[in-house]
Amino acid sequence: MDFRNISKTLFGATICAFTFGLAGNAMATTPFTTVPWNGHVGAASFTFDDAMDDQIKNLTPILEELTDVRVTFFLSNMGGNRLTATGAGFAKLAKMGNEIGNHTDGHLQLPDQSDDKLKTEITDFADQIEKVMADNGAEVNVTAVATPYCNNNEKVSAEIDKRQFINRDCGWHGRNDWDTEPKWLGMASRVWNSSETATAELLSALDTAAYIGDFGAANPWEVQVKGGSWLVLLNHGVSDEGGMSITPADIKSAFKRALENNLWTAPFSTVGAYHRAHFTLDKAEAIKDGEGYKVSWELPHQHMPKSIPLKVKLTDDFLKEAGFTTNDNIVLVQGGKEIAPDAQGNYTLEFTALSATIRKASTLGLGTPRQNKQPRENTQASNKIYDLNGKHLKQNRDVHVIKVFGK
Repeated sequence: MDFRNISKTLFGATICAFTFGLAGNAMATTPFTTVPWNGHVGAASFTFDDAMDDQIKNLTPILEELTDVRVTFFLSNMGGNRLTATGAGFAKLAKMGNEIGNHTDGHLQLPDQSDDKLKTEITDFADQIEKVMADNGAEVNVTAVATPYCNNNEKVSAEIDKRQFINRDCGWHGRNDWDTEPKWLGMASRVWNSSETATAELLSALDTAAYIGDFGAANPWEVQVKGGSWLVLLNHGVSDEGGMSITPADIKSAFKRALENNLWTAPFSTVGAYHRAHFTLDKAEAIKDGEGYKVSWELPHQHMPKSIPLKVKLTDDFLKEAGFTTNDNIVLVQGGKEIAPDAQGNYTLEFTALSATIRKASTLGLGTPRQNKQPRENTQASNKIYDLNGKHLKQNRDVHVIKVFGK
């Protein structure tokens, strides 16, 4: 008798039984559906290129006033030492919760560069940005690139992908629909160029992102507007010089229009990470785990922001299949802490935790579940503000601020 074959057979049968058991515990329906655009009708990400002094001078007071607005600054040395020269000003903006991104060292035509030069321009420069920001007291995690001249190809994208999860190119209308996964390393954006109609067109674009207007009569060959979307906007200088520069008055007007339209006005990586995470989380399966159900997932990219809070709902099909009733007090559990829904039934989970358990609230005296509080409609609501690393920022007592990731 060949005992080796018997052992192999028994071992294989055990593995099959174990695998079948796990599959048998998996739910047929997925438990989570992510709330689009963090509970807003759409989103707007204002980005500013080239590390310009007038961005610091003119945007700092506006962003100090409009605390519901946070933007992205793509920094470059521009062939000199601009990063060091402007480091203190952009570090201050970073500590306010604005994103610092990578616009490459020399602002060159990237497709024309060698592999070694691309590494210097993109990957090494991201490290340099983080160091300069740290030297000026700001903890920064560079997760986004903006290609100079919006010139990109497969070789450039491959280098970007080694260190950042998302890249902004330019052109076209700059809108992204919720259920359509974009080209993460070649995101389009709407470019500002001064003209007699530029301001009105910018405000109209913000209305379109919020699905404000009559889109039923659009020609079939035009881009169809189906609902709220994420609008990515490319800007350069903030001054009265014209050309590629937008005036302080016009950019402030655009910020206010975005807020009035209930657009989530947040940095490029913040909205991008939320959008990208939902394609992963909404497919994650629930596995029976004791008295509850465990849901696990993986990061779609290793270089995303350190904190990605997602607003989610439990699907009706999952609740029915799991046998939960409307009388059950259902919570999510992450890191040993219970998370209760807000008044709209939304839970806020931390995507980078990579798992969550769904179960009835504890009755063992572990304390009241943490409830997700619904943001007030007043845009001056008093909440905490966090940077792209999920770090709580100190706040001025005289300034009411909001939670960057939570609102």
